[in-house]
Amino acid sequence: MESPYFDISTETRKKIFNFWVQRNERFLKLLLALAGSTLAIWCVYPLVDDIEYNLMVSARFPFEYQTPVRYPMVYSSVYVAFCYSSTFVLLNDLIMQAHLMHLLCQYNILCNCFETIITDCLGENESEHSGTILTERFREKYLKKLNNLVKQHKFILDNSMEFKKSLSKPMLAQLTASGFLICFLGYQASVNADPSNAKFFMTLLYILYALFQLFIFCKWCDEIKIQSENIANSVYCSGWEKGITAIPGVRACLLLVAIRARRPVIFTAGSLFELSLASYTTIVKTSYSAVTVLRRFQ
Repeated sequence: MESPYFDISTETRKKIFNFWVQRNERFLKLLLALAGSTLAIWCVYPLVDDIEYNLMVSARFPFEYQTPVRYPMVYSSVYVAFCYSSTFVLLNDLIMQAHLMHLLCQYNILCNCFETIITDCLGENESEHSGTILTERFREKYLKKLNNLVKQHKFILDNSMEFKKSLSKPMLAQLTASGFLICFLGYQASVNADPSNAKFFMTLLYILYALFQLFIFCKWCDEIKIQSENIANSVYCSGWEKGITAIPGVRACLLLVAIRARRPVIFTAGSLFELSLASYTTIVKTSYSAVTVLRRFQ
C-alpha cells in the first residue's frame, strides 16, 4: 500500500479505497466477535459444569492435579497455553486476511486508473473532443501516467506471486486440518444436539469460526483471481481507439499489460487445490458426507 505508483488522487478512487477499508474493518470485527465468543465459552465452561476438577481441553499430567491446591495452578497453566495458541491462530488469520484485502484494493484501484487514464491526463478545462488529446503536452503526461501504471501492475503481481508462494504449503495443511476439524466437530455437535447443553454451543461456535475463516480465505482468493483478470478488460476500456495508439510505444505497452493480465493470479494449496468458493463448497460437502458416515457407524 506504500507503493509510489498507488494513485488515489481522484474522488472515485478515494471511494474505492474507503470501501475496502470499511470492508476490511467489517470482516475484522466479525472474526474477532466469533473468536472472542468461542474463547469466552471455552474458558468459562469448565468452571461452571458439573465436573469438580475440569479443564478447558483434555490434558494428561504425570501427577494428580485434582486437589484444591494443585488445580488452580494447573488450570492457569492450561488456560495460558490454550489462549496463547488460540491467539496465535487468530492473529495469523487476521494478517492473512489483511494481505489479501490489500491486494484486492490495489487491483481494484488499478483497474479504475486504466479506465480513466485519458481523463486523468486531460486538464480541468480540456476535453478530448477539443484536439487536446493530440498535443505534445498530453502525450508526455499520458506516457508518464502509463509508465507508472505498468510499474504498479508489475509491483502488485510481484507481491501476489511472493504471497502465493509463501501461502501454498501452509494452506494445504490448513485445508486438510480444517476439513478434519469440521468433520469431527460436526459429528460432536450432532451427538450433543441438545439446546440446553453448553457443550453443544461450544462446538457450534467452534464450527462457525472454522467455516467462516475458511470461507473468507477462499472468497478473497477467488476475488483476487477475478480482479487480476479484470485488468485486461480495463485496458481494453481505456480509450485506446481514440488515437492513443499512434503515440510510439503505447500500443505495445497496452498489449503486454493485457496479455499479462489474461493469466489471472490463482492462489493454490500446495499446487493441488485452487483456493476458491468452489473448493470451499467441496470441502464442506465432503465434511458433511463424512459426518453422515460417522453417524451410521455410531
